[in-house]
Amino acid sequence: MLREDEAKTISEAVRFVRRERKAVKTLLKKVKPQDFPLIIERLPKDEGLQLILLLPDDVIKEFIVNLPSEILRDVVASMDRNRLTKILTTLPADELSDLINKLPHIQRKTLLKEMPLWKLEEIRPLLAYPPDTAGGLMTNRIPIFFMDVEVGKAIEEYNIQTKFESYDTNHNIYVVDGEGKLLGYIGVKDLLTTPRNKKLKEVMEKPMITVEPYADQEDVAKMIAKYDLLEFPVVDKNGRLLGVITIDDVVDVIIKESSEDIEKFGGLAKKVTAPYLTAKISELVKKRVVWLIFLCLLESITATIIASFEKVILATVALTFFIPLLISIGGNSGSQSSAFVVRALATGDVTVYDALKVLLKEAITSLTLGLTLTPVIFLLGFFLTGKLVISVLLSSALLIIVFLACIMGGMLPIVAAKLKIDPATISSPFITTTTDVVGLFIYFSLAMLILQYMFP
Repeated sequence: MLREDEAKTISEAVRFVRRERKAVKTLLKKVKPQDFPLIIERLPKDEGLQLILLLPDDVIKEFIVNLPSEILRDVVASMDRNRLTKILTTLPADELSDLINKLPHIQRKTLLKEMPLWKLEEIRPLLAYPPDTAGGLMTNRIPIFFMDVEVGKAIEEYNIQTKFESYDTNHNIYVVDGEGKLLGYIGVKDLLTTPRNKKLKEVMEKPMITVEPYADQEDVAKMIAKYDLLEFPVVDKNGRLLGVITIDDVVDVIIKESSEDIEKFGGLAKKVTAPYLTAKISELVKKRVVWLIFLCLLESITATIIASFEKVILATVALTFFIPLLISIGGNSGSQSSAFVVRALATGDVTVYDALKVLLKEAITSLTLGLTLTPVIFLLGFFLTGKLVISVLLSSALLIIVFLACIMGGMLPIVAAKLKIDPATISSPFITTTTDVVGLFIYFSLAMLILQYMFP
């Protein structure tokens, strides 16, 4: 027999659970499952975890792979083991392998032990490859048929397996020989309109392109975009079919790679793995401080340059008025050139073998820009100082600075690519700081020459 206080506590607990469930049902009517990671990132850690545990399993499986690593670790550690295993076994093999790769070694090892044997057999081949390679992106739950199978039997088998959700793709079926080597493919729509008595080897198409499992994911993204494919096969060095990469996986890669390039171009020494809102302050500081210290040391050269031209500055103080203007134009023009070339390298429009073409294009572009800006800076200099010599100096310096800044901005990413360095590391802050140093040296060197010539 329950005491009165115990009965009251239990009653309150039941009402609380019912209220929470009702609130979750209301929330699910307004929010799509794919949007929950954005909500969870904005909640305190414990509240985000509580929300996840209250959601139905079929909702959790829609977004669990997209959770940041830090949150995912807490979910794996907190959720009931049977419930977690049930959710994870419903995931496609490629998504599950991605999720496992996000976890620390100990959690990964524990989770693999808890997986059913049949699911483990699905994901083990995918876990053999690094997550940022074609093998790590591919799915191996695909329709594969022997070349001598008749179209009618292939359709029948395909329908049966589709009902049991055996495939993660539904665009093509793949044709192999007795050794598992890829011979060709046929689209599912084409298969349905093909005479049933034909053999697959008679109606298949040769694969337009294949990729090896250790190919970099960025190269894979470029290939699938170039050939306008929904999916394409991954084969080993002997031509045996391992799986396929689908367009949805490639979209994720493109977003990820572009984010990393933006971070590098912004001057981050290391990529930030956590979303901005969930990243720790200490992590953000670590990612940024090294590069800022380097730029600070590099920028200190400008102070040395200014100090070395002290006599020139004392002779004509007005020279200092235009230092911010000149280094700003030089930095901006160099960053613009760098951004164009980095993007062209990323999309494949430009390769390291196009260096001379890039050099010529930037030279012509920079001279055109310089000649366009020269009258403006000439009039500005004369208006502010009333000295023709200063106006001539500013115009000459601007023309040379813009020219060199554009050449540097255009060529440094190509040099980086040639040295097998990510061109995005030639970041905007680096270009700006370098052009500051070069620009100041040119400005004061010209000033010294012109002033000596005008006033020997």
